[in-house]
Amino acid sequence: MSGGLRVVIVSGGGGVLLDTLALRPWWQQHDTSWVAVRGADTEIALAGLPVTWQPDPTAWPHLFAAAWRAFRLLGHSRPDVVVSAGRRLTVPFFVAARLRRVPTVWLETLTQTGRPCGTARVNARLARVVLVQRPERVAAHRDAVLVGELY
Repeated sequence: MSGGLRVVIVSGGGGVLLDTLALRPWWQQHDTSWVAVRGADTEIALAGLPVTWQPDPTAWPHLFAAAWRAFRLLGHSRPDVVVSAGRRLTVPFFVAARLRRVPTVWLETLTQTGRPCGTARVNARLARVVLVQRPERVAAHRDAVLVGELY
């Protein structure tokens, strides 16, 4: 279905992909496109959906190039919101979204129970809203919204 908001979902594979796919009842109501790291699971799960494949930045110099690509892509697609659940690729997109004044939504994964990794800490700070799946995680973030377990 097309309409509503212009949404860009940024994802890698594995659990973060499952988390973003679990938001399908919401994102399928909008004009949604994906930015993803190519992998067997992402290719299968996102088949037939509009996807821009991006390399997974593995070191700081790659993050700067990824941020430039993200800035350009967001300028072209002009989304109303950027949504993600994780991995390194999301940091450049959240930074680019902040520079373009596009709100972001960070979905904390269900497996998050202790101190989050660097990517999660950066994205949670940059996000306009943080969605958490565990009640005890609400206090860990400003503007956190409890959505419960997604799958």
